[in-house]
Amino acid sequence: MEATNFLMSINNNNTLRKCTLLDWGGTGEVVAEGRWSSNDPKVTVHHVSLGPHAVRVWVDLPKKLDAFLWRPNSERTYIEDAVGSTVA
Repeated sequence: MEATNFLMSINNNNTLRKCTLLDWGGTGEVVAEGRWSSNDPKVTVHHVSLGPHAVRVWVDLPKKLDAFLWRPNSERTYIEDAVGSTVA
């Protein structure tokens, strides 16, 4: 998820905040509900550094199971694959 979709600062105290995950294609469609974790470019998501202009979030409740992840990997391609884990 692009950092521009969220108006939060770096989360240094590890408190998780509720958020909505939007379709990254720009439709504005809510594809999941989750918890914001960090926008620190040094943190990792599945062994890959988050990098600039991105946010790590926990995926809790999928709304559109077949929505493509912004940064897929060998184990996760769709929002339904990411439930209970973090995504970028």
